[in-house]
Amino acid sequence: MELLQGRTIPEVWLKAVRHVDLCPRHQDFDVFLHVREPTVLEADDRAIYEIVDAFFKKHDAYSIHTVAETIFPLDEYMRGGCEAVFEIYPPRIKAIHAARNDKNWGTYAYRLLRQKDRDGSIYNPLKDMVAKIRAHSKYTASFELGMGHPLEEDIPIYVGATDRRRLYGGPCLSHLSVKVYDGAIRLNATYRSHYYVRRLFGNLVGLGRLQYFLASETGLAIGGLTINSTYAKIDRGDGGGCGGHWTKHDVDGLIAECARIQDSVQEQEDALA
Repeated sequence: MELLQGRTIPEVWLKAVRHVDLCPRHQDFDVFLHVREPTVLEADDRAIYEIVDAFFKKHDAYSIHTVAETIFPLDEYMRGGCEAVFEIYPPRIKAIHAARNDKNWGTYAYRLLRQKDRDGSIYNPLKDMVAKIRAHSKYTASFELGMGHPLEEDIPIYVGATDRRRLYGGPCLSHLSVKVYDGAIRLNATYRSHYYVRRLFGNLVGLGRLQYFLASETGLAIGGLTINSTYAKIDRGDGGGCGGHWTKHDVDGLIAECARIQDSVQEQEDALA
């Protein structure tokens, strides 16, 4: 088990891939990542983002933005606000699924927006969450004074009725937990299996965008983002339906290039201290 934390997504992503890459067989269990400011990108963060994105483009894999959109459709939100997310996106992504061989691609965002209730009726978990946070904003204010308990809301992504029949257990993202505390939206995500090259960066960005959406719609601040990767792996080789093909040497080069940027920034900060 390992806890890796930092201020921004690129900083934590780099710590995570370096850690898992050094583990036996380049894999580890119960890796916890915590990002204090998941929507902040400084100049060095942007440089790392662009390096990783260029790596994916070179190796014919999904971009960071594409992976992030499978968790939260920021493009839809920017075009049409929350109603576009709640009502326009779900049928659109279902139409995309109908045209794809991989029917599970992009289902995280859909599962946030459409699930079945116990009576079989369809409901919108994300819409209900926004309404609940808005309705209990007075309690959020009291938390700023250190009183009471945080407002909690969970969304199970794993659906046993269908996912249990799959050999590999269904979606990698299995659970989301939202907390409102000290006037900020905190998010915790549990992954049953996590590819740290092709998926982690985009997953972090997508979860940060989900926090941005919740904060924007409720008038709250953006708090910390925590991920529990119950199984983490430095993936390489044939990406199959996920796209992308690279070697261990390619991954080592990517990590080294990103590390040079972060190490240079750290040296500058140390010199100014």
